[in-house]
Parts: sequence; structure tokens; C-alpha cells
Amino acid sequence: MAIERRKNNFQPDWLGKTLAAVFPGLAFAFVCVGFYAWYGPGDIHSGNKTQFHMWLFTPIWLGVLSVVYLFKSARQAWLTLGSITVLLYAVFFLLRSVA
Repeated sequence: MAIERRKNNFQPDWLGKTLAAVFPGLAFAFVCVGFYAWYGPGDIHSGNKTQFHMWLFTPIWLGVLSVVYLFKSARQAWLTLGSITVLLYAVFFLLRSVA
């Protein structure tokens, strides 16, 4: 009985969850790398930091792609990833305008 209830908690909407990981997840990965690029150690143009940014992007996005299936529904995945992404972009641009 408990197993049946637990199975019903997750909706198998894999297409909606995958699209949530692709679009807001992509923007989430970009803003995470942007935070590291601008506010991480060293200058944004220092040495091989640009190459590291390119390689840092992939594990972040793949992490989002793998975690998105733990959401109960595609709607929850879209709302959570979308709101976190919008919030991070707002903080990023606020900090960029102040500095």
C-alpha cells in the first residue's frame, strides 16, 4: 500500500521535465558560471580562466539534467527552476550595476 502511494507521488512526465532542464536549466548553468567568472578568484580575463568556465558549464548543466527527474511534476520543475534562475539573474545584474 505504501509503495503504491509513493509511486503516485511522481508523475512520469519525462518530456516536460526534460524541457524544464533544457531551457531554465541552461540559463541556470549560464548564471552560475557567470557568478564564478565575475566574482570568483582572479580577474575575468586572467590566464586560463576562460577555458575553465567553458568546462565548468557542462557539469552544472548535466547536474540539473539529472536532478530534474526528482521533481514530482513537470509543472513543479518548471516553476522551481524558472524562479531560481530568474532570482539568480536578478541578483547577478543587481550586483553588476552596483559594482
